[in-house]
Amino acid sequence: MMGLKRGIASEFVPEWCVIAVLAVVNILWARQIGMRLIVTPQDFALLYITLGAMVGLKFLALKRGGLMAEYFSLTLAAATATCVLSYLCLASSGTVIDTRLMAMDHALGFDWISGYRWVSAHPLLKSVLGFAYGSLFYQGLYFGVLLALMHKRDELREMFWLVLLSGLMACAGSYFLPAFGPSKLYDIGTHNGFMPTMIQLVDGHNLTFAVSKMTGVVSFPSFHTAMALSYAWAFRRMGAIGWAFAAFNLVVLASVPWFGGHYLVDMIGGAVTMLIALGLVQLAPQLWKTRTVRTFAEATA
Repeated sequence: MMGLKRGIASEFVPEWCVIAVLAVVNILWARQIGMRLIVTPQDFALLYITLGAMVGLKFLALKRGGLMAEYFSLTLAAATATCVLSYLCLASSGTVIDTRLMAMDHALGFDWISGYRWVSAHPLLKSVLGFAYGSLFYQGLYFGVLLALMHKRDELREMFWLVLLSGLMACAGSYFLPAFGPSKLYDIGTHNGFMPTMIQLVDGHNLTFAVSKMTGVVSFPSFHTAMALSYAWAFRRMGAIGWAFAAFNLVVLASVPWFGGHYLVDMIGGAVTMLIALGLVQLAPQLWKTRTVRTFAEATA
């Protein structure tokens, strides 16, 4: 029995604990501001499938398959919890700062509306950028499969924390520096589709949302920018594959202003967010190692 328990034990216990805490925070916060979250069992069907696959694969001692299934389960749960948090942060925020962000763009010499019109006038370029913008899900899928098959648990853990910390800081940005984005300022439609939800959250009326239909609602900093940089970093040791993903994510970055409805300063903020998250992820193991050594030394003194 003990051998069976060890066989199906989680590879990511601290990460699951953080998601559980985040879920509790979301529930309590939603109650505090009167937000109603509609949840049905079907909303988590994919999560149930990946968790079931994880248990089955680990039971059969297929370690790489079990690691892959658990990583995907973990990222699905984290994405849901972070998405809910983004709604709570924007609903609890203050006055939007779009005019200030636009003024900062102009000070940097960035003309969003001219760029948007130019991209719209070139159908092929528009298609390429649209494809690149929507690629992050597939990049994550490929990353999880590849790294799990290589049994790179530490690299998977690093990527999880990099994305989670970036997401949490992006949510904090939407709380302290809320904005709609340039598409709202110019009163034009973009391809993101979440503007009505953002307006509803800022207005604070009828805060009822189905969890299954939630999308990210962060403008500043750009989480998409942080994600693109994170995947470029994650594939850095993969040789030709790494170079290909680095080049492709430059195209992703070029798509962010027009397909994500972001200011240039949103992207700068997203890059800073990713770098801070990366610094924390890189520093944490060293801090833990130093603390463990110090504690051991004190205990044996």
